[in-house]
Amino acid sequence: MQHTTLILYSIIFIVNLITLNGFTQEMNHNALMDSITRSTKNETETRKIAVLIYQDVVLQDFAGPIEVFSKAKKLTKGKYEIFTIALDTSIIRTENNTIRLKPDYSIKDMPDANYLIIPGASMPVINTLVQNNTFTNFIADWNAKEKTKTVSICTGSYLLANTNALDHKKATTHYFVADDFSKQYPKIKLIKDVRFVDEGKLITSSGITSGIDAALHIVGKHSGEKIKQMISRALQYKFHEKEDWPIAPNGMKYRRKTKSMNH
Repeated sequence: MQHTTLILYSIIFIVNLITLNGFTQEMNHNALMDSITRSTKNETETRKIAVLIYQDVVLQDFAGPIEVFSKAKKLTKGKYEIFTIALDTSIIRTENNTIRLKPDYSIKDMPDANYLIIPGASMPVINTLVQNNTFTNFIADWNAKEKTKTVSICTGSYLLANTNALDHKKATTHYFVADDFSKQYPKIKLIKDVRFVDEGKLITSSGITSGIDAALHIVGKHSGEKIKQMISRALQYKFHEKEDWPIAPNGMKYRRKTKSMNH
């Protein structure tokens, strides 16, 4: 009986020790998180991120950056807000009808924001959108505001370039369409072998996942290197600004079949 009681007490002690250990670890983790949050450049302003979505938009183009800003929001205790906008609030289908989304706002009633994210799509979709004056006018009006910034992802660079905002500036885009982009917008200095280009008010990123790099770059500027690195580790993603672009087999690249967009 005494032997059984001793075993029982030992089990209870071990369970309590494990529980206390877990509680201590949680306390230490929370204290570390609070310490890191306090060390982030003493942020007072909340950065508001508007993500423009439209029919057949590439899901990863905007999902990656949204995840980065979502993690930043948690780590900075609410210093980032993210919402989606579209021409109207009808349901949006992503590329290949994969996901259906309802935008938070239309472009006519969206709240004020600091950043506009413009994701990309397949070139047939992009070629149609650049002919849409509503899109072009909205992006142009946005860029005309003094304190706003714009981030294009992948082929979203065409929508930004179509407003002439990138004229005489450096920019990048998806490697597969880079030559076409240069031909359509000869006033823009195309930068190759990079993940993103920061021209201050305008940030352009290259292929699809490079939107994650651009978003991490933005978080690093506002919240510091520690927060940026924490998000990078959480995503198991290695941030990088420069990268040799892939070489498509047999010299494949996008070749335009329609007439030039005359830029």
